[in-house]
Amino acid sequence: MKSGSATHKRDFSIILKRYLDPALDFRVRLFNVLAIGGTSISLLVAIFGMIVGSGTVNVITSLCLMALSFSLLTFSYKTGRYQLCYMITITGIFMCLFPVLFFSAGGYHSGMPAFFVFAVAFTVFMLEGNKAIFFSIAELVLYIAICFIAFAYPQTVNFYTSEQDVFADIIVAFTVVSIVLGICLFLHFRLYNEQQRKLDRQNDLLAEISRSKTEFLANTSHEMRTPLTVVSVNVQTVMGILKQMGESVNDPEITELLGDAQSEIMRTARMVGGMLTLSSLRENTEKSMVDLSVLLRSTADMLQLVLNRRGNTLETDIADGMAVYADADLLAQVAVNIIQNAHAHTANDILRLCAARDGEMITVSVADNGSGIAPELLPRVFERGVSGKDGDGGGTGVGLFLCKTVVESHGGRIWVESEPGKGTTVSFTLPVHAGQMGG
Repeated sequence: MKSGSATHKRDFSIILKRYLDPALDFRVRLFNVLAIGGTSISLLVAIFGMIVGSGTVNVITSLCLMALSFSLLTFSYKTGRYQLCYMITITGIFMCLFPVLFFSAGGYHSGMPAFFVFAVAFTVFMLEGNKAIFFSIAELVLYIAICFIAFAYPQTVNFYTSEQDVFADIIVAFTVVSIVLGICLFLHFRLYNEQQRKLDRQNDLLAEISRSKTEFLANTSHEMRTPLTVVSVNVQTVMGILKQMGESVNDPEITELLGDAQSEIMRTARMVGGMLTLSSLRENTEKSMVDLSVLLRSTADMLQLVLNRRGNTLETDIADGMAVYADADLLAQVAVNIIQNAHAHTANDILRLCAARDGEMITVSVADNGSGIAPELLPRVFERGVSGKDGDGGGTGVGLFLCKTVVESHGGRIWVESEPGKGTTVSFTLPVHAGQMGG
């Protein structure tokens, strides 16, 4: 007895492993449940039909359904052509054999309406997109139509002869459909939970990688800034010494070379800082209610001395009381980058910083009368590695890309309008603060 019991358990375990292995696709497992259930149910219905005398047509149809279900189970397992099996199941069983069973085994005074629900549910589970919608609607129309036919022409239905038979058929159908749909939902939610746990593990791993990357870039940036600062100070010192020594050693070519070196050092420093900011954007930023009016005015005041070196002045027209939900440091970086870009293209002129609210959005713009951007370059200025100063040889290719990334991460958009020789206007929008958490 123990040996026989162990054999049965081993056989059952093999069946579960073969047809319900968690490694299988969700729809494959559902189909296997359907096929196994269909084989078993059809056999039971055939036996039940013989006992209650539901008719030869009903018994033969049930046996055909059992044979077809078992054949599809075997065929799909050996060939892997599950999509074909899905369509055969829907068209052959749900839309052909089920209506035959409906008329031969009690019509709507039986358990067949429960199997109609079962068919529509499985169709939605097994197919995708428009195909699932089409066939599920087709089944609904078909089942409703045959119910109307049975109502209008009751002579087309082989009704059960006793209430006991009707009761037994409904109980069997209700029980079977409930069990099979319950198994389907159980598999579905178990798969969902498995995928959710896997996704959580992947997110944790990605977060750790991102933190490691940001830490590495921060350390690298710090290590790079130190020698860049030393070299910059030394270049400025040499330039000062040459100036003090007078015209006898103050060769214009040497001064120009040192000036170019200083410009490249500062450009590299800006690039290092920009790359560090870009890397940190993937981390969780600390957003809160920010008074954009105050932030923009503070940024403008901070940059006035820098702008004066090229004879530029910054005029502002900033409306009061404009609040946004944002990371203040990142928005300040955006404003600095755009103003410095305008400054780099303009000399001895006026830059204009304007900000105003328009409905639920705030528009900020920086305009200059500088050299402008070449038309062929304009569509690409927000790409990483592309600089609006490509023609001048001084851009880092990071600033505007960083601005676009920050603005879009805050729910806004950014654009550029420019005409060579007449100037450039960079504008961006941000949504008005609407009482988000943290505000």
